[in-house]
Amino acid sequence: MLNTQVDVNLTQNYGVTPLNLTFEDDRSRAFVEKIQSVAAILARAFVDDPMFEFIFPDDSIRLQTLMAFFQPFVADGIKRGKVLLAPANQGVCIWYPAEVCVFDDEFEAVINQVVAISTHFGGIESGLRCEHLANQVGAYEPSDLRCEVLWIALLPEARGQGLGGDLLQPALNAADAHGLGSYLVSSNVRNHSFYERHGFRKTDVIQISSDYFMTGMWRVPNL
Repeated sequence: MLNTQVDVNLTQNYGVTPLNLTFEDDRSRAFVEKIQSVAAILARAFVDDPMFEFIFPDDSIRLQTLMAFFQPFVADGIKRGKVLLAPANQGVCIWYPAEVCVFDDEFEAVINQVVAISTHFGGIESGLRCEHLANQVGAYEPSDLRCEVLWIALLPEARGQGLGGDLLQPALNAADAHGLGSYLVSSNVRNHSFYERHGFRKTDVIQISSDYFMTGMWRVPNL
């Protein structure tokens, strides 16, 4: 059965709701529909992101593709990490606590799924671009124990209202509570100032193509 219990402290303090589903019935219609709905939020939020403009240059198929692309990530976030929703489903944050080794065999299976999805919707070139990007990002993963923010995004109409900070803060609080750093990879230079306001600093330039790079960012804990 689905566990839909809400963490009252998170809801009261930040206005965000943890998506506490379990994999006890991962084939149920409700479970699949919830994954699809969260993936749709991420798709709308990232449709104009430079990362996905690189992977899927054809903007006519990008939104539909991303709705499928994000589903394996959402499922893995539910299974091994934390999935937080902004009020009125205006944004999503998927993050992993320090005890989870993000880039392991399970995550490799997720990457294989999204490469296959990218190939199905965008053709061989998109599949190769997705695989290349994943390999480049994975090569810069830190070895330190950390909390890792994999995806955080707001719908365009929800930006500039402080919701991004509310989504991010529970991950940072968890890292601080254990005296650990936090890590993320920024796909868009426009977001650097937001992350820097929350204590992140640039650590690596991850070159994806001759004219596109991503940025590894690290935050030391507030003790």
